[in-house]
Amino acid sequence: MEKAKHVTWRLLAVGVCLLTVSSVARADSLDEQRSRYAQIKQAWDNRQMDVVEQMMPGLKDYPLYPYLEYRQITDDLMNQPAVTVTNFVRANPTLPPARTLQSRFVNELARREDWRGLLAFSPEKPGTTEAQCNYYYAKWNTGQSEEAWQGAKELWLTGKSQPNACDKLFSVWRASGKQDPLAYLERIRLAMKAGNTGLVTVLAGQMPADYQTIASAIISLANNPNTVLTFARTTGATDFTRQMAAVAFASVARQDAENARLMIPSLAQAQQLNEDQIQELRDIVAWRLMGNDVTDEQAKWRDDAIMRSQSTSLIERRVRMALGTGDRRGLNTWLARLPMEAKEKDEWRYWQADLLLGTRT
Repeated sequence: MEKAKHVTWRLLAVGVCLLTVSSVARADSLDEQRSRYAQIKQAWDNRQMDVVEQMMPGLKDYPLYPYLEYRQITDDLMNQPAVTVTNFVRANPTLPPARTLQSRFVNELARREDWRGLLAFSPEKPGTTEAQCNYYYAKWNTGQSEEAWQGAKELWLTGKSQPNACDKLFSVWRASGKQDPLAYLERIRLAMKAGNTGLVTVLAGQMPADYQTIASAIISLANNPNTVLTFARTTGATDFTRQMAAVAFASVARQDAENARLMIPSLAQAQQLNEDQIQELRDIVAWRLMGNDVTDEQAKWRDDAIMRSQSTSLIERRVRMALGTGDRRGLNTWLARLPMEAKEKDEWRYWQADLLLGTRT
C-alpha cells in the first residue's frame, strides 16, 4: 500500500514538472515571437524587405501575424489581385484594419477602372463615402443606371463636401437629366444649415444661367446671414427661399437674439409665412432667451412664445428653468403644457407628484 502511494506521488511530481517545463517553453516561445515581431516591424520601417521576407514565415502562429499580412497587402495594394484581398478579409473579419481594407480596395479597383471587377469584389455597397461613390459609378458604367441614380441621390443630399471621387458620379447623374432640380436646391439648403459656405457658393455657382439672380442672393446670404431681411424682401416667396431664410435667421439668433426677435414680423410679411413657420422662428429665439440676463419684456415674450410652441424639448427646457429658480407656480404651469407622452417620463412624474403632495399639505 505504502509502495503504491509512493509511486503515485512520484507520478504527480513528474506531471507537475512536465507542466512547468511546458509552460516555461511556451513562455520562452511567446517572448521569442514578440521579439521577432518587433524585429520585423523595425526592418520594415527601415525598408529592409529581404529581412522581412526571411523572418515573416516563422511567425504565422503569432496572434499579431495578421497585422503583418495587412501591411504586406496594403504596401503594394495597387498590384494586389482581388482574391488576395478577399481571402484576407474573410480570414480576419474582426481585425480592425480589415474592416477598412474592403473600401480601400474598392477605391483601388476604381483607380484601375475595373468596374466589373469592382462589383464582383464588392456585390454590396461598401462602407465609406468615397467607396460608395465609386461603387455607384461602377453601376452606371455597367449599365445599371437606375441603381446608380438612386445611390447618387442618397450621397448627394448632405450639407458636407463629398470626396472628389463623387464628382464623376454626380456629373453623369446631372448629364442624364435624372437629377431632380429640387434635390439640387435641397443640398444648398443642407449646406447652408451646416454652415458650409464654401459648398453653398460652389453649388449656387453651378446653377443654370436663368437662375443667376437667386444664385447671387444665395451666395450673399451664405456669406452674411445678417442680410436675411434683404434676401427675404428681394426674392420671391417660395418654399426654398423660406427654408433658406429660416436657416440664416437661426444664425442671426445665435449672434443677437434681440435683433432676431424684432425681425420676425418683417420676415413673416416678406416671405408670406404661415403661423407654423412663424412659430418656428419664435422657437429659435426662445431657446436663446433662457439666461438670467433677459429683460422683463424679453421674458414675457419668451414665455408667450413657448406657451404656443409644439416643441417638447423647448417646453422641457422651460420646466428645468422653473426648477432652477425654485418657481413652483411656473413649474406647475409648464409641466401642464407638456404632451402626455412626455409627462410619463420618470423625471416629470416625480415633480408632478411633488407638486400634488405640496398642494395637500
